[in-house]
Amino acid sequence: MANPITARKAWVKGSLPLAEYAASCSEVQLQNLSPQLCSLRQNGIDALVVPVHWRYIAPFSEQQLYQADSWQALQRLSKHLLSHGFKLQYQLFFSSDIQQDTEQRLPDWFWGSMLDLLPTELSADAIKYVNQYGRDNTQSPSLWAGEGLLEMFAKWMQCFAKHMSEFAPHCQAILLGLGPNGEACLPWSERDGQPVYQSFSPTALAALAADMQQQYGEQQSWLSLWELNEAQDWPSQLSDKLIRSYQSKTNNTCFREFNLWYASRWQAYVAKMLGQAELVFNQTWATCQLSLTLPMLELSASDHPWLSCLSGLNPSPWQERQQLVDYQTEQLGRWQKQAKGRLLLMVSGAESSHATRVNQALLVAIRSLAIPALVQNSQPQALASHPGWDQLYHSVLHGNSFVGWLFNDMSQLNQQAIVKGRLSQLNKFKYQETETKQLGKKQFRVMGPLHLKVANQKQMLEEENWQQFEAQLRQLRSIGVTAISTDIWWGLVEGDKPGKFDWSYYDRVVALLKRLGLQWVPILSFHQAGGNVNDDFMQAIPLWLWGRLLESHDQLNSVQDLQYVSETGDASMEYVSLWADEFVMPYYQRFMEAFKQNYINKAGLMDEINISLGPAGELRYPSYNAHDWGNYPNRGTLQCYSRLAKQDWLGYLKQKFHSISALNASFGFTLERFDEATIPDADWLFSHKRYIHNAWAREFLTWYHRALVAHGRRIFETALAVFADDSFGQVPVGIKIPGIHWVVSDPKLPRAAEITAGLIAVHPTLSRHNQQEYLGLLKALLPEGKQNRAAIHFTCLEMINKDYEGYSRAADLVDWMADAATECQVSLMGENALAGELYGEQGWKQMARALTRSPGYDGLTLLRMQNFFDDEPTPLNQLKKLINRIS
Repeated sequence: MANPITARKAWVKGSLPLAEYAASCSEVQLQNLSPQLCSLRQNGIDALVVPVHWRYIAPFSEQQLYQADSWQALQRLSKHLLSHGFKLQYQLFFSSDIQQDTEQRLPDWFWGSMLDLLPTELSADAIKYVNQYGRDNTQSPSLWAGEGLLEMFAKWMQCFAKHMSEFAPHCQAILLGLGPNGEACLPWSERDGQPVYQSFSPTALAALAADMQQQYGEQQSWLSLWELNEAQDWPSQLSDKLIRSYQSKTNNTCFREFNLWYASRWQAYVAKMLGQAELVFNQTWATCQLSLTLPMLELSASDHPWLSCLSGLNPSPWQERQQLVDYQTEQLGRWQKQAKGRLLLMVSGAESSHATRVNQALLVAIRSLAIPALVQNSQPQALASHPGWDQLYHSVLHGNSFVGWLFNDMSQLNQQAIVKGRLSQLNKFKYQETETKQLGKKQFRVMGPLHLKVANQKQMLEEENWQQFEAQLRQLRSIGVTAISTDIWWGLVEGDKPGKFDWSYYDRVVALLKRLGLQWVPILSFHQAGGNVNDDFMQAIPLWLWGRLLESHDQLNSVQDLQYVSETGDASMEYVSLWADEFVMPYYQRFMEAFKQNYINKAGLMDEINISLGPAGELRYPSYNAHDWGNYPNRGTLQCYSRLAKQDWLGYLKQKFHSISALNASFGFTLERFDEATIPDADWLFSHKRYIHNAWAREFLTWYHRALVAHGRRIFETALAVFADDSFGQVPVGIKIPGIHWVVSDPKLPRAAEITAGLIAVHPTLSRHNQQEYLGLLKALLPEGKQNRAAIHFTCLEMINKDYEGYSRAADLVDWMADAATECQVSLMGENALAGELYGEQGWKQMARALTRSPGYDGLTLLRMQNFFDDEPTPLNQLKKLINRIS
């Protein structure tokens, strides 16, 4: 029997009204809350986190904590939540909390009580944090208050546990709000780009001196090592040195050891609080987990990468990855031990892709210790943000560190329609083991410019072009685009000479995408730029390649041996002919290897690596080149008239029929030698539907089709082998198949354009109707067992059927490919073929249809980026509408 899927947790943090109801609520207020509660339950929310502020429970005196009537409102609220089917989680705030721009401070009497509890050896300054600028902090009581602080908080927890004991069986977690806004960190900030440390009260400085003296034996020793002058005011010197080191990113002994001490003091305090909570929440509360909220800090206003030093959570962010992982693992392991294995983590800030990247050590440590953790958005408005929602979604479904979500906060969930729509996706997300074709979230990508310099009239890349590109990327990200695909032009990177790779242009593109939280889809473009529809940039494949191959292989007679040669005699330079694969494949593989080595540290940024298989990067022959009688919408031209193609045709016949007599018997010929079996005349093939009804015509076109499919499979398998290591092994490898939609329903030439492009196999009943030709293509193209690594792209999603215009059946093709991909269990992405339909509603309706159809497409790549930033706003507006509707 299959194991049942464990549902992910979906919790919501209560907002300010809920906190106030915990202090005072009437029956009418609770009933007014019911519609919102019903909506949350219907959308899959399991539990509400109820904020418990001591200022509401005991606003005037400590004695109120012990009085039963102080807890009645919280009890009524809890019963009401239970009546709606929610589990209960309580967040106990031992610090201030800001909700909807309103700060919930600790009660005023608390500070007087703390003074009474201070040990006699401590002065009054111990109860508040004081920074190096002399400012005290009332967000959180100071850890330097010592045992008196622990005693006070223990009383609070005991009162809560006693008066709320009837709800213990319905409570899964107690969240300990130890720092500002409930986060388990020191009050952290910068002041005009300078660090703010909360350890400059006389009590804190005395504790620092005592700890250092214990470590080094005498004060002079550690002051000397830290380059501080004992004869002068060493705290002021320390402040100056910390500021200078932080601003200059200088990792000296003083800065390094102070930060380690600062963090160790905070982490010890957290461990003591966890130990105290574990003692208090026993018996009826023993099954509750004890939770901490850990913020994932990212860059501050000063763009400083060492910001986490100030939080007390990561004292050495400059260290190597493994050192950071080891430190975080030790820290979390200590807390887990103090909690007796009951630790649950809320990782806040997960809506930021950058925060997730710079805090990888924390996520690895959580995973290695198998500590259950939920992701939380630090900013409530992130739920209305496409980037924020995408990141929260991916953090859980694509990672294995998290067991669910905590949404912050409840007030945001019913304010905006887009947030309601996203929340409604939770029910299906909760039960997914991984993202699947049926349940997965749709992806929206945009194809970047062929090259940025196309935006410059001088065709020269300038800084202004980069600035414009960044602004456009920001706008696309804000509306919900998740990734940008870019052609990696072989001729641009390795165009100078063999083996010399210049990645500088793409390095800057990738750095920009990473900074903006966009994923990357590189297209290893072994084809020429220019000569296809909408191309506004020219880039040949490496010009040295032709001569190099001719010089290296005596069996090659001329450049045309390496090129596709059509029935008209036209030779194409935009892609090396598949019949020259044995000569050019080592160069493809070397380029893939070089790409992998250069971007091995960026593998996590890649949604996919797309591999060019032919002209325009598509799996096809160059059958409809305008310069080769290929004008739309005719049948196109066959491309198998090079010397190597003719040799392969004869080799195919010999391998299949073995003897000339067997060939003659099969087709009624009287040939004496195989070399008399020349390639059939194209006009003969396509007149009177011989390509369908004549056995010899079908034999020839079967070879033609299979040659293309074998070429695609060879390159795909090569790419799989190159990108099979730990870094790239989970990155899909993409293949683009064009939608050759014209002459599909032509009564005289049904499906002929698909035939000359090599896409489908001929058979005696070929017609305008689907007979699973694309299923046959995918099965032949994809190696058995490798479908999960493939991502198929199919074009013409924006088009409707137009029998009156070139006998086009574009919409039919789109559906046929979706059916085929579903049966093959392979991921399928769609593209628009032309930019024109982006400027009207019909094209967008067609693309929406493909995305919502069942079976349908997993996402959409839109061509191209510049079409969304010209003078006509329709494309960008329509894209935004589509994403809001479907994502």
